[in-house]
Amino acid sequence: MLTLADCIAFSDLLPEEIDEICCHERLGFMVALTKGHSFLERPWGPTAIRQMMRDNLTRLMRGGELKRAVPTLETYHRFQARHPGGVERRAA
Repeated sequence: MLTLADCIAFSDLLPEEIDEICCHERLGFMVALTKGHSFLERPWGPTAIRQMMRDNLTRLMRGGELKRAVPTLETYHRFQARHPGGVERRAA
């Protein structure tokens, strides 16, 4: 039987990255984990996930929640370092 830790390890995402997808998409943790993993298998996936995090950052900063924005920004930078590149699917 797979544990939650196994699923996270297989997803190639960190728990805080999955939380950002949860927040943006308004999904439960396991559904967001699955969505994030499927995104990473596509050329545009890392770009799409980074955009979700930027959207979350924008919402927090516009709402004046700067203390909550700091961990999101750190998660964004960590994700960008782990998953650089990607194709902007909306540019075509």
